[in-house]
Amino acid sequence: MYRYMIANFALLTAFLFLFNHLFRRYLMEDHRTLRFKLLIGIMHGCCALLLLLFSYQINETSFIDFRHIVVISSAYFGGLPASLVTALFFVLGRVTLVGTFTPSPASMTPLLSITLAAIGSGIIMQVVKRYRYRWLLSVLLSMTLITIMSLMRGIIKDTYSYLALVGLGGLFAASLIAFFSTTNQLTKQLEHSERKYRSLHALQEAIFQSAVGTAIIAIDWQGQITHANKGTEKMLGYRADELIGKESPLIFHDPNEVEAYGKELSEKIGKPIHGLNVFFYGAAEYVSEGREWSYIRKDGTRITVLLTLSPLLLDGKTVGVIGLAKDISERKKMEEQLKQLSLLDGLTKIANRRFFDEMLKQEWKNAEQNEKGLSLIFFDIDHFKAYNDLYGHQAGDECLRKVTAIAKKTLNHPAATIARYGGEEFTVILPDTSAKRAAQLAEDLRLAVENAAILHNRSWMKNVVTVSIGVSTCNPDANSVPEELIAKADEALYYAKSHGRNRIASYKEISEKAGTLGG
Repeated sequence: MYRYMIANFALLTAFLFLFNHLFRRYLMEDHRTLRFKLLIGIMHGCCALLLLLFSYQINETSFIDFRHIVVISSAYFGGLPASLVTALFFVLGRVTLVGTFTPSPASMTPLLSITLAAIGSGIIMQVVKRYRYRWLLSVLLSMTLITIMSLMRGIIKDTYSYLALVGLGGLFAASLIAFFSTTNQLTKQLEHSERKYRSLHALQEAIFQSAVGTAIIAIDWQGQITHANKGTEKMLGYRADELIGKESPLIFHDPNEVEAYGKELSEKIGKPIHGLNVFFYGAAEYVSEGREWSYIRKDGTRITVLLTLSPLLLDGKTVGVIGLAKDISERKKMEEQLKQLSLLDGLTKIANRRFFDEMLKQEWKNAEQNEKGLSLIFFDIDHFKAYNDLYGHQAGDECLRKVTAIAKKTLNHPAATIARYGGEEFTVILPDTSAKRAAQLAEDLRLAVENAAILHNRSWMKNVVTVSIGVSTCNPDANSVPEELIAKADEALYYAKSHGRNRIASYKEISEKAGTLGG
């Protein structure tokens, strides 16, 4: 008996493995169609017939095998429809295999037992919710039916051993199927996680590559480029395969800027920072803080980018640096143009008061460092209000433009800065210029304006436009400020206007005269 039951046990185990392998995809689904349930019943019915072929025969009409366990398995996977099909399949197969069938109690009892087991197991699997209770009740039902049918047929021999084997086989099948179910569930979760990961990876890659207006570059701790998107190719002119795994960011960075940034970081951190370490420390020190850099394209042209460096994290560990660069070349050009426009006088197109103030500070600092002289000319148009009253403001504007053109043409000084100081008043900064030379240039300007013969019928001196000019010169040092030079030039201009106009006055000369008179 035991030899046959071991064969049954081996066949049952092999069937459960094969069934799980063939139908794993369907078994992982929560909802099973009626067609699949009927297929489950047929498959288990075939297994039951196979077990019958290797069963232990007690007499001409009695066989011992694991058919009840197969029916319970069918009920678990496919419910009542599957278990009934399995029972029907077994009944028809048994009648065919035995060869004869008579409606006697001896022949009907096994068929009634398997049918009742199919119905009972099917109902239990649908009603009972907990897995272990389903199987325990189904196995107990089958053992009860086997006991009743054995007593009805008067078969006592081997009944207790058979019941023990059915009980143990049922528990083993329950454990094996539970293992399969757990494995299938884990497989399902793993596949779902893989699909989710691939979907997220595809989404990230799509986002990474779709940022065509931004260059995204990742580098590892060895300094090699590990990722470069389409935006990088477009911005730098390199193909991704020319950069990834072969080059470092130093290929397209200005080495002078890298060195300068390295010095800045070295002072902040307190240790020397060179080369690629500039990017690693820069990402650590200034996370998400953009910095302007010059990029050198493959064709040698330069562009200005706003680069943001951040640590590249993987599972909470820093594995490199990622940089996002935005081309701001056009913006920088526009800013420069706007800056130039903001420093120009709209009417005369020469420097305005703001530019004059900045330039005077710069030239003052240069003169102080180089121990050179610095001169300043202030001039304004005589009786300009009367000119506007007589000829109108449009003619007045044209007069300002003409005087500006004369000044630009006459002042033969390579570093001179001519600016409109306000209204009809102009100023000229003359670096490295002595008082004598500045006075000569001022006189040349006065004569040029007078000789231009711009009609002015309300001028008190002549009937042409004239200018009054004040000149001051000094040698800047730590004890003086630019405002002193302005004040002296303004005082000299006032002197020229108050002493007849259409003339120049040097602060040095008028101060000397004042000293002589005072003496």
